[in-house]
Amino acid sequence: MTGQIIGYVILGAVLLLLAIMIIRALALRKPERSCSEYTPADIDRDALSNKLQGAVRIKTVTLPDNDADGSIFFEYQKYLETTFPAVMAAAEKTNVNKYAVIYKVAGSDPELLPAAVLAHQDVVPAEPEGWEVDPFGGVIKDGYVWGRGSQDMKSQMIAALEGLEILLKEGKKPRRTLLFCFGHDEELRGTYGALEISKYLEAQNVRLEYVIDEGGTILDGKLLGIDNKIALVGTCEKGYADFILEIEKDGGHASAPTRRTAVGLLGEALYRVEKKKMRPFWTQPTKEMFKALAPYMNFGFRLALANRDILSALLKPVLCLVSPFTNCLMRTTLAPTQAEGASTPNTLPGVARGTVNARINTGETVEEVRAHIQKTVGNHVKISTLEGSIDPSPVSDTDSEAYKLLAKTIDEVFNGYIVAPYPFIAASDAKHYYRLTNNVYRFTPFEKTVEDANRIHGLNERQDIAQLAQGTQFFKRLYENTLY
Repeated sequence: MTGQIIGYVILGAVLLLLAIMIIRALALRKPERSCSEYTPADIDRDALSNKLQGAVRIKTVTLPDNDADGSIFFEYQKYLETTFPAVMAAAEKTNVNKYAVIYKVAGSDPELLPAAVLAHQDVVPAEPEGWEVDPFGGVIKDGYVWGRGSQDMKSQMIAALEGLEILLKEGKKPRRTLLFCFGHDEELRGTYGALEISKYLEAQNVRLEYVIDEGGTILDGKLLGIDNKIALVGTCEKGYADFILEIEKDGGHASAPTRRTAVGLLGEALYRVEKKKMRPFWTQPTKEMFKALAPYMNFGFRLALANRDILSALLKPVLCLVSPFTNCLMRTTLAPTQAEGASTPNTLPGVARGTVNARINTGETVEEVRAHIQKTVGNHVKISTLEGSIDPSPVSDTDSEAYKLLAKTIDEVFNGYIVAPYPFIAASDAKHYYRLTNNVYRFTPFEKTVEDANRIHGLNERQDIAQLAQGTQFFKRLYENTLY
């Protein structure tokens, strides 16, 4: 009888726990949408696409260093200054560290903290081989502007400027000051551009109400059991590091190989790094993301996320397996990207080197990742870190008025898409601005197809003109909600 009683007790406890879990899932409620009136602005798509076309045609490829000739960036700035006459007539221009630039449009109320809109002038290189069009021709066809930088990120820059251009031409002067901060080396970590701009503003005792940069994205919610689109706002970004793994062995002729070669040992080390993944864990921004999304999920997903604390041991590995995207949210990722041995095929190199690219999760550091790799590969492998490594950024405030107004703007312009914070898994100039505000957000207001997103930094990059117009509507509405 005692065993039977224990069985009943266990069964009762399980049923009670299950009931509690179900009640917690059912208790999740979608927040009510605001009922503000919003009418999308009429956008002249032909004129807008022509503005992006002209921007793409100026070949602002990232400089190798700040001592190189960057006169092309002055040409690009001159183009902006003639293309957006109302903005530039109201703006005060300041060049920082040669080629970075601030356009300050003063508001009527000096008591309000300024807002900052970021974009980078530079683009990655593009050779014509494999392109359907000249990569710097700014060709318009099939409803797209084609060319390097058309997505990354001259489109966002043009949309941001055009949004204010429209308002100023309507005679609407902002109450809050707006700073357009355009770096020139984002593709090389932003140390000459965005970092120097933020230092300059700090020296001027500037504090900011908010910063918005490229980053967040719009996804199909079906991946997470949601029958709607999800607009993700990056509230932080992962750290970044490139680790060099180096192995020294006796070199010589490949006809008489040693028992273990440098290249063989390197391959083994890279395999171990790829196999021995870093632990998944719940970060603050990941928790905030799933908390915001859970009420919209189907019941199975909602049951799991509402009881994350109970099901954590199961959920973490599942999310790591669902997709590369959810895996990136849960852990630091380590990706072997390069390997180097001898310069000729019949030589045993004395040194073999490989590169591991790390995107470091909030709560971990470059040094912790280096230690993990060293433990994984053993002390016979020398590990060094390339210049430009950086720990994860701080996490921005999602309870601020700035975030709420950003979310409101997205809801209005994208007609009810679900807004959620998330940890941006790549890198942006925004990480350099936390010295000026904790309201640093990343959102790209273009609904890209997977195919077009994969063209960024690749062949046949192009920007959908309809999305360019909607992005302009987004910035115009953001200004109306936050500057006026």
